[in-house]
Amino acid sequence: MSQSDHQLLIHSKPYLYATGLSSALTVLAFSYGQLIAAALVGILSSLLVLNYFKSRDKKNVTESFQWFKYSSIALAVLTLFGLSQGLDAMKTWLYFVPLLIFFFFEFKPALMLVAGFSLLALHQLDQTNNIFESTQASLNYLLYLSMSCSLVYLRELRRKQLKPLRRTDNLTKAATREHLDDDLTKEIQRSEREGSELSTVSMAIDSICLSKLSDKEKDTVTINIGKLLHNNLRLFDSYYLWELHEFLIVLPHTSSVQAVKIANALRIQIKKSIEVKGEKITISAGVAGLNIGDDSSSLTYRATQALKNTLNKSSNRTQIYRESSNVDETIPPEDAKPC
Repeated sequence: MSQSDHQLLIHSKPYLYATGLSSALTVLAFSYGQLIAAALVGILSSLLVLNYFKSRDKKNVTESFQWFKYSSIALAVLTLFGLSQGLDAMKTWLYFVPLLIFFFFEFKPALMLVAGFSLLALHQLDQTNNIFESTQASLNYLLYLSMSCSLVYLRELRRKQLKPLRRTDNLTKAATREHLDDDLTKEIQRSEREGSELSTVSMAIDSICLSKLSDKEKDTVTINIGKLLHNNLRLFDSYYLWELHEFLIVLPHTSSVQAVKIANALRIQIKKSIEVKGEKITISAGVAGLNIGDDSSSLTYRATQALKNTLNKSSNRTQIYRESSNVDETIPPEDAKPC
């Protein structure tokens, strides 16, 4: 599950319902004298509440997600330990742990973890003196496990089928790269049909800034840049998450000179609006205008190449791609200092 999916989940109504239900189960188990079950469900409830508040700060989304992973492994270990001590109450958790692991881990590592957990659990169930009871418990668990694996497999299959249809990244609001080629091809055809201009802008955080940021800070800055683009671009413009910390913007009805002005305005706005630990964040941009014979690949290549040339030479500036070695630069003197 991606971080953006995790954040949507943790602020959804089902998450709140699960938190309330686990809290009610804690009280119910305690009232019936099931102290171990009450303690386990109470720990789970506390983690649900803790992660909800931690995830309200976007910087803690990754850390919050890791907590859930560690918690599911810890619960699996506690369940196996309880079974080894002959605690019948722990058998209930056999049906909960595999789903928890499948939910918070990717499919392949989750499959290996569940397989290891199941082998150990079945071994513990076979240690019961009552052969009929142990056989019945093992068959029930295997039946449940097969049904769970089938449902998880269908979920993964559905996710892969729907992934190409997912147009935007939940956090940055940028369109996904998979749709860029088709969208840009349509814009090129429209531009040629109408005789209008078209430009692309490749934009990335300067290397000198990235070197000062942790992974979580890089993700946070990328999200904030995406939101700024969403709020400042025109309605008919579009932008895409090109690389991990790089965007590609498509500007219809825009010449390369106009695109430079737009890129510079965005660059200045980003420096004014986004900072980490008191350090202003700067970006650089590469601009390419539509030429005769261009397709989506050549147009994006020239924009990204202009950006690469910019990043190799300096920081916090915009360049237009030229076939020759001469490259136009636009840097407001008062804004030339990188972060």
